[in-house]
Amino acid sequence: MNIIQQYEAFVADHNYRDALPLIRDIVERAPHVAISHFNLGVCLDELGRHSEAAEAFIKAQEIDIEDWGTHYRIIRSFFLAGDFDTLHEFIDYSCGLSDRVMRLICEDEAFGSLFERFEFQELRTKYLK
Repeated sequence: MNIIQQYEAFVADHNYRDALPLIRDIVERAPHVAISHFNLGVCLDELGRHSEAAEAFIKAQEIDIEDWGTHYRIIRSFFLAGDFDTLHEFIDYSCGLSDRVMRLICEDEAFGSLFERFEFQELRTKYLK
């Protein structure tokens, strides 16, 4: 069984703790592969390490800028980490690339409390014209 198969077996069993060092090794071997950074982010997110997950998702997004699923995971991770300053910056950046990002955030019940904050109300107004 190769390293990717081992990683996939751990993930299939929801064993993210043992999957984490394998996906880190995979990323190190091929740092130019967006899905590997994304998978690292998923492992970290599942372990409750949301700030680190956001960093991994950002690496994936830097490689594949128009992967809107990755944008969503960055937003979700910053939100769960409670890092509202960085979340605000990233949403502004992401919405500047595509106005659909704001619509997706507004439609997702998980982010409902986000728009209780003034700075995010301003972003909503800015991008939902």
